[in-house]
Amino acid sequence: MSEADVRLAAEAIEARRGARHLLLLLDFDGTLCEFDPDPQRVQLPRERQVLLDRIAEEATVALVSGRQLADVRSRCGLQAPAWYAGLHGLEITGPGEDFAHPGVAHAASLMHALSAAIAADLRSLHGTFVEDKGLSLAVHFRAASHEDGLRAADAMLRHARPHVSAGTIRTMPGDCMVEVLPNIEWDKGSAVEWIRGRVATAHPEVWPLYIGDDLTDEDGFRAVKGVGLSVAASPRAAGADFAVDGPAEVEALLRQVEAALRAGSVPP
Repeated sequence: MSEADVRLAAEAIEARRGARHLLLLLDFDGTLCEFDPDPQRVQLPRERQVLLDRIAEEATVALVSGRQLADVRSRCGLQAPAWYAGLHGLEITGPGEDFAHPGVAHAASLMHALSAAIAADLRSLHGTFVEDKGLSLAVHFRAASHEDGLRAADAMLRHARPHVSAGTIRTMPGDCMVEVLPNIEWDKGSAVEWIRGRVATAHPEVWPLYIGDDLTDEDGFRAVKGVGLSVAASPRAAGADFAVDGPAEVEALLRQVEAALRAGSVPP
């Protein structure tokens, strides 16, 4: 990856968007923010907050994350109105509208029980922990040895297996983590389509750009295929139209997008 990749992506975005309203959809961890072994320490850097606020003056900004909605919203710190999709789109909020998928109503009690059982198995595995998101669980092992990471993933899968077999929940791998969620036909791509439909009520010609770094973001890439563009922020995510290397290059790309938006808003 290089400055050339960023420039090529920026040129394609501006050329293909034309005069249509930009819907900028972004993953959070690994895309806007660098990873940290402790997810609680991750916060959107101030300069990127300001950049997104400036973009939101000319476009619509949406954050699509695996984190809980309230969590990702608080870590972004944006002042401008924006859309936020948490838990891979199971919960969404935006200007004047909120959404919670009806299929998650009974998930919380099962997730809580699984969390306690898995946490007990992880006590002896240094650098591993369970993140209880209420409607989903994630076992993290970024700070663990390779062997303990495998043991942590095995513990999660062992406890989840009966419920996966029953069709109640599903597992989803990520970067140094494994997550379990309610087994609902809904993903980040579904959230992208839902948000795009709402934005289109105010802007009939909406052009979506999705940027993400992991396997779960591939659903977002597919959702904008043929109607917008997608950018992968790491080699973990396949199927995007363009690729850049990590949050620093995502920021560089967004600066070029913001400059183009500003130039286009100035009357001739």
